[in-house]
Amino acid sequence: MLTSVYIDNFACFVNFEFQPARKQLLYGANGSGKTKFCRAILSVQRLVLSGEKAEAVFPTFTLTRWQEGLPAQTFEIEAKLDERIYRYRLVVERWGTPPVARVQEESVACEGKPIFAFQDGEVQLFDDQFEAKVKFPFDRGRSALSTVVPGPDNQKLSRFLNWFTALWFFQIDPFRMTNEADTETSTPTTNLSNFASWYRHLAQDDPRGIGVFLDDLKESLDSFSDLNLKAFSANTRTLLSSFSKEGRPSLNFALSELSEGQRCLIGLYAILHFAIKRGQTVFLDEPDNFVALREIQPWLTAVEEALEEHSSQVFLISHHPEILNQWLPESGVRFKRENFGPARVTPYRHPKDTPLLPAEVVARGWDDE
Repeated sequence: MLTSVYIDNFACFVNFEFQPARKQLLYGANGSGKTKFCRAILSVQRLVLSGEKAEAVFPTFTLTRWQEGLPAQTFEIEAKLDERIYRYRLVVERWGTPPVARVQEESVACEGKPIFAFQDGEVQLFDDQFEAKVKFPFDRGRSALSTVVPGPDNQKLSRFLNWFTALWFFQIDPFRMTNEADTETSTPTTNLSNFASWYRHLAQDDPRGIGVFLDDLKESLDSFSDLNLKAFSANTRTLLSSFSKEGRPSLNFALSELSEGQRCLIGLYAILHFAIKRGQTVFLDEPDNFVALREIQPWLTAVEEALEEHSSQVFLISHHPEILNQWLPESGVRFKRENFGPARVTPYRHPKDTPLLPAEVVARGWDDE
């Protein structure tokens, strides 16, 4: 579970600290930093997992605009895993003419003791007893953590990397969800454009889970009966959805023939079953887009039930009144910027002695009093 985030000199974040809960609703005005917060973590994850150059992930325009002359960006991510506290720290500096981003410092600690360190171009590896082992030089333009190979003597570091890999971010775009799956993929894209390939993998990896997932869809989508992958060529499969009514033959539609709301709902239930129910930390940016009120409510209730039963964590970014009313009182945090300055976060506090629902309080601006 993600327990703490620190961001400095990235976009609108300056000395920004946030200790999230297991269930968290991020709300606030447009431009207040909600999506940028997710993108900051996603950028760090991209650097660590992809092996890309720091300059590609943290170009100059990601620096806080009003902090000219401060070239270093700092990120700290803390997680509680198996009752142990892990802390990852990354400092990206600018060097040379013209200035180019490179890694000044990168480290992972477990219970305050080092299990990985990369500083000034040199990597120091530690074993699970926190004893220093191998030391070697490495390219400062990249994350050295991306080179770590799991082994019997670095299980603590591997545990952190496995968790960090399983941080999933979603901003579903139904217009990008294609029908064809040329291969199987175990990792969905942020916009679910590779949903068919992800589904192809899940159908092979977890057929029992697919059955439960389809049962949920039957309850949520009128007349829905099945999702099938039909062979189009030797390697390509096309994802078809089936709809049927009693006494009528079943009708098949390619995924792209469904409405945007239907595609989003299929994606949301897939995220519920194959990420949230698997104990992952999931970020969902405006999951209510394209989805009708009577359809988002059952999904939201199912997410809450999954959070109670599994060791998962969910962040929702939303302006939807139904989500605000259901999650704000206990789980809402407000992102706010004054005079286009740095982002800050405060817990939602419902005004005393008001009959108004949380969404109505927010609409009137009374959550700021």
